Parts: sequence; structure tokens; C-alpha cells
Amino acid sequence: MQEEVRKKELSKALGKVVERLRKQANLSSRTLAYEMGMSKTTFLLAEQGRLDPRISTFCKIAEAFYMKPDEFFSLVLKELPEWWFPAE
Repeated sequence: MQEEVRKKELSKALGKVVERLRKQANLSSRTLAYEMGMSKTTFLLAEQGRLDPRISTFCKIAEAFYMKPDEFFSLVLKELPEWWFPAE
């Protein structure tokens, strides 16, 4: 159960970042999906936080925003709640 909740939070964080970057770039969902070689439906699922993406999808999204995957992932991690991270 805990793992499923963590996956959902990661997907929601991804969606927030994708939506924010897309709006900053002043791009439509359709345009960005086309540039990534992804269906508009799949892109919208990612933006709505309802997609559990593969690493290759993560990299495609980062590339679409002219970012390195680690830079993009860093933005996603910043959107996650504190409880998501394991205690040290």
C-alpha cells in the first residue's frame, strides 16, 4: 500500500512540473506531445499526474524542455512531500 501511495505522489509531482514548464514555454499540450513523439493522451496523463512513466519517457520529457534528465528529476523531487523520502 505504501509503495502505491509513493508512486501516486511521484506521478503528481511529475505532473506539476510538466504543466509548469509547458506553461512557461507557452506551448500547447498537443505541440509538446508532438515534439516528444508521444500521443497527446499520454502527455495529458503525465501532466495530470496520472502516468507512472518509464525512465525513457522521463528522459523524453526532460529533452523537450531542453534539460538534462537529472535537472528535470531534481525539479520533480522538489515537488514531493517530506514524508515521501526515507528517514535517515
